[in-house]
This record gives sequence, structure tokens and C-alpha cells, in this order.
Amino acid sequence: MTVSITPQDRSADTVYAGRIDILYALGRHYLSLPFAVLCVPATLIAGRAPGILLLMPLLLQITVVIAAEQLTTAYKHRKPGSDPHYWARRYTFVSAISGATWGVAALFWFVWDSFPAQAYLALAFLGMTATEFIARSAHRPAYIAHTVFSLGPLVGLLLWQGGLYASLAAVLMVLFAAVLISYCHGMARLLDESIHLRNENGQLVIRLQREKHDALAARDAAESSALAKASFIANISHELRTPLNALLGMAQLLERAELPKQQGDHVKVMLQAGFGLQTLIDDVIALTRDDNDQLEDEDCDPVQAARAVARLLQPRAWEKRLHLTLSAASGLPRVAADPRKVRQVLLKLTDNALKFTERGLVDIRLDVTEDGNAVRFCVSDTGHGVAPEVAHLLFHPFSPGDSSYARREQGAGLGLAVAKRVIEQARGTIGFDSSPGEGAQFFFTLPLSGVAPSAASARTDVEGQLAPPAGLSLLFYLRNPEVREALMHLLEPFGNRIALAQSMAEAVGRAGKEHFDAIIAGAGDADMLAAAPGVKAPLVAVLLRGDRAPAATDLVLRWPVEADQLYRALDEICEPAEDGEPKPAELPAAIDPVAFSTLEKSVGVKTLVEILQCYIVTAEQLTNALAEACAAEKWDDAARLAQDIVGAAGGLGLLAITQAARNFARAAREGEDRHELRNAAQMVVGEHVRARQALIHLYPDVA
Repeated sequence: MTVSITPQDRSADTVYAGRIDILYALGRHYLSLPFAVLCVPATLIAGRAPGILLLMPLLLQITVVIAAEQLTTAYKHRKPGSDPHYWARRYTFVSAISGATWGVAALFWFVWDSFPAQAYLALAFLGMTATEFIARSAHRPAYIAHTVFSLGPLVGLLLWQGGLYASLAAVLMVLFAAVLISYCHGMARLLDESIHLRNENGQLVIRLQREKHDALAARDAAESSALAKASFIANISHELRTPLNALLGMAQLLERAELPKQQGDHVKVMLQAGFGLQTLIDDVIALTRDDNDQLEDEDCDPVQAARAVARLLQPRAWEKRLHLTLSAASGLPRVAADPRKVRQVLLKLTDNALKFTERGLVDIRLDVTEDGNAVRFCVSDTGHGVAPEVAHLLFHPFSPGDSSYARREQGAGLGLAVAKRVIEQARGTIGFDSSPGEGAQFFFTLPLSGVAPSAASARTDVEGQLAPPAGLSLLFYLRNPEVREALMHLLEPFGNRIALAQSMAEAVGRAGKEHFDAIIAGAGDADMLAAAPGVKAPLVAVLLRGDRAPAATDLVLRWPVEADQLYRALDEICEPAEDGEPKPAELPAAIDPVAFSTLEKSVGVKTLVEILQCYIVTAEQLTNALAEACAAEKWDDAARLAQDIVGAAGGLGLLAITQAARNFARAAREGEDRHELRNAAQMVVGEHVRARQALIHLYPDVA
């Protein structure tokens, strides 16, 4: 026959075993010995003759206490899984023996016909019984055995003595013992409950530890899976984009080639399809990537990001004869987001606005929210709006709204889903407001980063960009060569004198002796320069990622810096030289910023780039021919080539090379010395190289 053990039976056995543990743990058998010691002198005082017999019960009790302690030691060293009932029976047997020694002692210590001695003896026995209750109440049979064998003989002697007080004392002892025995059940129940709770807590802790271990294992597996997924996305992105970029590059070269109209139209269709596929791949990868690497110290200048997007999309607005505007409240704080992601979202929203707007304008507006805790980016258009029946699907993947129009515009419906994911990862919000036929407003908010704005951002329009400064004298002390070269390319072509310091001592010495309109230094060196004696020029610090913001500078520019931001900062802090102050020698500007701004507005960026590409090819041919004519000392041919260079460069506002070519033509006509003419020709070639570098830096597509 098979006997099944239920979980309740196992739980009951566990609780019982825990109660026996408490029984042995609380056992302090020697605590009853003081009561026995006090009984001996009381018996002598009551009139009993002294003798060794009065000490015999005390010796027996000491022996029993030693035996009980040995039993407790044996229990502590028992084998795991021992039967608790066996140890309970042994404890009950020892309790009975211990009680019997007290019962025997009552026969020796009882004084006949002396009720005070009998009352004292009864009081001592009751105290001993109460003390034993604390240890033996966990197992009621043990306490009953001890109480019956210890108090029974004394109760019998009191009743045998007879008399009112002796009988009442016997009844009192019986009642006291009965009450304590009745309490044993309640104590055992409370102990069982506490043991049960302790066991459950222990099991809960074990289960929590196991679940924690499983959770950590699951987290490690998820991280491994995320790493594998990220690696896969990176690989597939590379594998898809590399051939696609090659195809698009070849198609762009074919588009610029002199092809018949039919083949040219085919190339344009191929380019449009390729760019659409490229956008779709980027959106799918952005939507599936677990990009949670947002840094707490990352921040972005919202005006700078919006201005970059407006510049990028301005040619498309001109193509559709739309007015693209940008307006921003003054003194906008920085936002806690990756600048690249901010531009990505703003580019998608603005591109959609241009895509779905046939006439009117698209406005990008930036301001601070009402609670002052975020910056609100809003893109408004005058298009056909969003239909109410598709509004709830707008931010879902592959939900482009008006499917017919989206299909005509080659939209897959991923742009807004990607934008929503990016904004929510940056702890921002995104939404829209639209009425069919009245346009739409798409907006998103980003929390502030806690960094003060690096330069004042006045309310501006995208068409009113700040002109580069000219004729400034600037001191650079920048340890990072890439930053130094980039800033020089932004300033030197416009006739600004750049002085480079190679050490802190040189920077302090030159700043104290020479006149500079501004000093541009790294964030780590700015405070030391500001504290140096004799440094009076305004100080601009360039803050790289990971640098600590300086405390004693006039302006802080976070790298990377856009040209307009740098020009605005210099325009703000550079003051015109007063009369009597030394002025640096003016360097001819390689580029006329006003002329290029006018050209860009009139013909568009794309057309201007094509013009500049043609100019560079022509200028290369003319300067090479000029150098060959000078080498052959054909000065008349060289003068005609210089006039051709003046005609090609003067219309584009390339001031330095135009002036150098005019000087050479004049010198050739006046018959200057050939060494002077060769030097003048080298100046023309050098200015051409400087102008070409400036053009490529301002318009990378020119290269």
C-alpha cells in the first residue's frame, strides 16, 4: 500500500519540528536550583534537625540538571532529518524525572504542624513551576509531566496535614498548576503560527533569491540578445547602405553628364527611387533599434538645430515656391537631447510639411512651454491637413494618413513613428493639431538640460542669416587641432587675422602685448587665461564633450559650432577699436559674405554649388595657364589670363584673388621686373588655393 504525503502534512511536521527546536533552545534547567537552595535553610529554621538527608534532594536535582544539559547538547548535534517526536519524548521523560526530584524533595523538606514553613515551601514550589513554564510550555506533555510529579506530593502532604489553611494552600497549588497547563495550548498555537510565518518567510526569501537569479540570467540573456540585435542592425545597415550609396553616387554622376533628355529622365527617376529607399532603410533601422543610450549630460542648442534643418530644406521650399520661415524666442535654453536626434525629428516634421503643402508657407517656431520646464518645437503648414478618420493612426508604423497622397509622395508611413520613438526616448512629448483643409501643426517638447544658452538667440528668419565678421584680429589657443582648423576655415577667408599660440605662456604674453578683438581658447585653459594679468580682450571658450564649463569667460560655445553661431558670438562681444588704439594689418577677405548670401537667395544652394564647381574648374585652368605663361615669360598672355581670372572671380565676390589678379595685370602692363611679376603670379595662385578651400568648407558638395 502506498501512502501519500500531502503538503499540509509536510507543513505540520515542519512546524512541530520548529516547536521542538524552541523547546530545547529555551531550556534553562539550572534556573530552578535557587528555589531548591532557599528551601533548605527554611526547613532548618522551621525546626527540622540538620542532617545530610536535607541535602539529598538538592544533589539529585543537580544531577538531573546535568543530565538535561547533556540531552540539549545531544539534540544540537543530532543528525539532519531526525524524528522530532523522538526528541520530544526524551525531553518529556527528563521533565518527569526533574519533577520527581522535586516531589521527593517535598517529603524531605515538609515540616509538620508548621503552616508558615509549609506555606513558604508551597510558594517556592509555585515559583519553580512558573519558571519551568517558560521553558516547557512549547511542549505541553513535558510541562504536565514536570508539574504533576513536582507538585503532586506536596499537595498530598498538605491535604494529609489537614486544617483549613493547609487544604486551601493545596487547592491553590492545584488551581495554579491547572491555569499554567491551560496556557500551554495557547502558547503552542502562537509558537506554531510564528514558526509557520518564519518558514513561509524563509521560503519567500529563497524564492525571491531564485527569482532574482532567474531575472539576472534573463537580463544577461536580454543584453546579449540586444547586443546581437545591435550588431545585426549595424551590419545590415552597412551592407544595405554601402551598395545603395554607390548606386546613388553613380546616378548623380550620370545626372550631371550630358545625356539625352529621355535617358536624363530615367536617371532622375532612379535617383528619386534610390533616395526614397535610403530614407525607408534609415527609418526602419531607427524604428527597430533599441537606442536607449541617452546621456544625462547631453544637451542641444534648439535654435542651432532648427537653423541647420531650415538651411537644408530651403532649396526644396524654393523648388515648390513655398516660404520656409524660422522664428525662435530670444534666450532659449538648451534642451536635454542629442543634437543629431533633434535635427532628425525636426527634419522629418519639416520635410513632411513641405511634402504635403502645395502653396503658402511652412513655419518652424521655437519657444518655452508655459511651465518653463521644456522647449516646444512647432512646425506649421498650410497644406490639406490630417483627416479625422486617420488621426489616431498617424504615429503608428506604416500609417501614412492619406494613403493615396502618401503613395504619390513615396511615403511609407514610418517617419512619424520614428519621430515619436526618438522624442519619447528623450523624455519628451509629441503631438499634432489639424483641421482638414486648414493645414496642420506638428509639435514636440524636450526637457531643459540645465545649461545656460551659449549665445543670445534673437528671433530671426531663415533668410536673415548673420554675415561673417571681417577685419578682426583673433588669438587662438586651442589644443585640439581639428577644432582649431575648423574655426580658422570659418574666419580666415573673410579677412580676419588669426594668431596661433602654442603654449599658455605664449598666449598670455601675446594677449598682454598685442591688440586682439577676441581670444578663443579651450574650456580647460579659459579660466587661467582670464585670470592672467594684462589679458583684456574678450574671451570665448570652446566646450568639448566631457569638459567642465569655465566660470570666468565672456561666452561659451559648445562644440560642434555652426558658422552662424560663431559669427553671432563674435559680433556680440567684439567692440570696434577706439581712436588711438593700434589696428592690425587688414587681410583681404577670400570671400565676400554679402555677395554669396545674395547669390544663395536668388539662385538656391543647389544651383550655386553647380556654379562654384564650374568656377573651380575654370579657375584651375586659368591659374595653371598663368603659371605656365610666367614660366615662359609671356607676360602679355599672362596679363590676359589675369583679366580672365578677374572676370571669373569678381562676379562671385572672391575679393582676395580678384585683387591679386588685378595687381598682376597692372604690373604686367607697366612692365614691372620679372621677379616682381613672378611673385605677383604666385600671389594669384595662393589666393586661388585659399578661395577654393574656403568654398569647399562652406559648401562641401563643391568638392
